[in-house]
Amino acid sequence: MNSILLADDERAVCTEFARTLEGFGYRVEMCPTLESALRSAKRRQFEAILVEFNLRSELGAHPRAGNGLQLIQKLRRAKVGIPILIFTVMEGDLYKRASIRAGADGFIPKTTSIPTIVARLRDCVRKKEWSSPRASSRDSTHRCRPL
Repeated sequence: MNSILLADDERAVCTEFARTLEGFGYRVEMCPTLESALRSAKRRQFEAILVEFNLRSELGAHPRAGNGLQLIQKLRRAKVGIPILIFTVMEGDLYKRASIRAGADGFIPKTTSIPTIVARLRDCVRKKEWSSPRASSRDSTHRCRPL
């Protein structure tokens, strides 16, 4: 069973979304803050990480400070090479470009249909699996094509 880390502070939305993903065969761990997501990513191996652009921080930063991008940057600096996708209500090229620059492998608006979200997850995980045996150490930040 593929495991997904869902870093999002909207508990009601996350709980329902996690149940839906579990119906598609994913095991989902939910983390409501940047720091809890970092701890989980260090403790466990995930096939992919979904991150809210405006993830909260335990340090009290403004909730709309783009802490999801900080999470991605910290994970990439730590050489985490698994697919990381922004999963957010924020839409527009500005958010997409900022996400990709931070190291995200893709950008999925929360308005996207569930079958499309699952297809994107499977696509990223499959591409990562395909690239792993051939990947060099400098290719640890595999990219899926953005939507």
